[in-house]
Parts: sequence; structure tokens; C-alpha cells
Amino acid sequence: MRVGIDLASTAGQKSGLGFYTDSMVTALTHFSDIELVTLDRIHRNLRTPERILWDQIGIPLAFLTKHIDVLYTTAFSAPVFHKPVVMTVHDIYGVHYPERFSKLARYYWRTVLPRSIKRASHIIAISEYTKHDLITQLGISEKKITVAPPATDPRFKPIRDARLCADTLKRLHIDNPFLLTVGTLEPRKNIARLIEAFAHAKRQDHILVIVGKKGWDYEDIFRTIDKYHLKDHVRILEYVTQEDLIVLYNTCTGVMLPSIFEGFGLPALEAMQCGAAVAVSHTTSLPEVVGEAGLQFDPLNIQEMRIRMEILINDDAARTELQHKALKTAATFSWERSSASVHTILKSVFERNA
Repeated sequence: MRVGIDLASTAGQKSGLGFYTDSMVTALTHFSDIELVTLDRIHRNLRTPERILWDQIGIPLAFLTKHIDVLYTTAFSAPVFHKPVVMTVHDIYGVHYPERFSKLARYYWRTVLPRSIKRASHIIAISEYTKHDLITQLGISEKKITVAPPATDPRFKPIRDARLCADTLKRLHIDNPFLLTVGTLEPRKNIARLIEAFAHAKRQDHILVIVGKKGWDYEDIFRTIDKYHLKDHVRILEYVTQEDLIVLYNTCTGVMLPSIFEGFGLPALEAMQCGAAVAVSHTTSLPEVVGEAGLQFDPLNIQEMRIRMEILINDDAARTELQHKALKTAATFSWERSSASVHTILKSVFERNA
């Protein structure tokens, strides 16, 4: 069985879609009954017009010339053609938030992508939430969707090197105990409300560390910092290395993830795999990632968020219990299990079309 892998949409990406694709492809190489065939040699991110041309012209041509049996694509898109296609869908963010995108990208999200999803032979959803979204928003049959949650990088793990942790925090100029949040500075990450909750919390000498680059409409975050005079109590690190992020997960008092929308919520899994206590919003996919290993709150309720924050800071017993549960829950996610589900679907689609 020759499986074509579309890497164009993940070219140049070291995280997110790129990490998922690299990890899944690596895991699939362990199955002896499939031959993975790369469809392209593109090494840069494609703009929307280029993405559409590649999807609808480049992939079909590669499918024919490379004698592909099944196409597997991992990044939101696939050609609208009558060939076997298995497609991983992470979320349909653009359907919920079209204002975030250009006119052409909105057309892509509203028209081209739904057609691609509906035409696909089978869909891999990375969470039950994404599956539910595909059913309710796009009318996809439940029978056509398999949920296969991803894992994360095994380098996210507890660190025993106290000197490494101390040196990293010193280099990052973090001198106080801290709560951590990770995510792009944009409205759906809900960071402004988190800062407001932090302003009202009994936080002892804690600071709030935010790891994330500026996205769209991020100004409200800085206005909230100024409003509550938190300039010396909130640190924004726009870029940290993976090694530094692992140290931050290991040394924080707890991780707060107040997102309004997440297709999966990888930072929650990264944090738990490092043994961090986590508190997450009770919306979209985050509850299914943390299960009983994390506190939950209404992301629109400042007081509820503040209470969870104070538990992480002030309740040593609760925090320790959450840390133990985090490691156990994180261990249930694996690329071996996820790739086995994808392999089963690829094989089934191939056999139906043989």
C-alpha cells in the first residue's frame, strides 16, 4: 500500500502542524505493510493562493505520477477529487472565527475546506470536540470520523537537574515563584481575563509568566496589565526555546490555560508530562485532555478563574495531588496508539478502494 504524504502545508514549521506531521510520519514508518511517499519538496510556508493551487492541482498530479493508493494529509486541506483520501482535522477554527482571515482565506475556510472534508474517504479528528464540531458545523457523518489524539515530544518530562533550572530562570530574569500560561497573544487564548483574575488573586509573591508571540488583536493584554498596574508582576516571553519551556513547566507553581477555543490544547499535555499542576477552561477540547488531572473553570468567569489560581498557589496538598495525577494522565497519550488508529483507517480505505 503506497500512502502519499502531503508535507507542503507544514514546510518550515517546527511546532504545531509541523510537529504533528513529523511525529505521525515517523510513527507510521514502523508499519511494514505501508510505503510512505512524499508528494513534494516544498521547504517554505505556502500562502493561501499557493495552498489552493497545490491542493487542487499539485496533489492530484503527484497522486497520479507517483502511483499513490491513498493520500494522507494532516493539515486542514485536501484536493476535491475522487481518490482515496484520509485527512487529519485539528480544528475548524476558521469556521468559527472568519474575521481573523483575509477574504481569500475566508473563502477557503467556508467553501474549499468543507468540500475537501466532505469528499475525504475518512477523517481523523484529534479530539472528541473536533469530531463534534465536524458533525454539528459541517454535517459530517459520525461514521466517517475516528478520534486519534496526538501525543507530545518525549523531551517534555520532569527535570532533576536543579542547577539547570536555577540557571535558566536566572537567564530569563525570573526571580519570583510564578504561574505560567502558554499561547499566542490573541483573543481566543483569553489572556486578558487571566491577567484580570491574577490582579484580584491572593497571589503571595507570585508573578505571572506568559509565553507566546504576538498574534492578532493583542493590545487588550497590555491595556489590562496597565489598568491593574501589573507591569512588575507580569512577564511576557515572546519566544523561548523548547529547552527553556520545559524548565518553565518544571519550575512553575502551576499552569493556567484559559483558552476559549482549542482543537486539542497541546500545552496542557506538555505541562502534565512535565508533572505540572494545571487548571484549564472547561470549554472545547481542554477537559478531555486533562480529565480529572486538572482543575477546570469557566473562561468567562473572572472569579472562578481567580479561585482556581489561588488553589494552585496556596493549597500545597491539592497542588501535589494534581502533579501526581498529571503524570499519570499524560502517560496515556502516545504516538504509538495514535498512529495505530491512523494505520487501521489507511488500511481500511485502501481495501475498500482496491
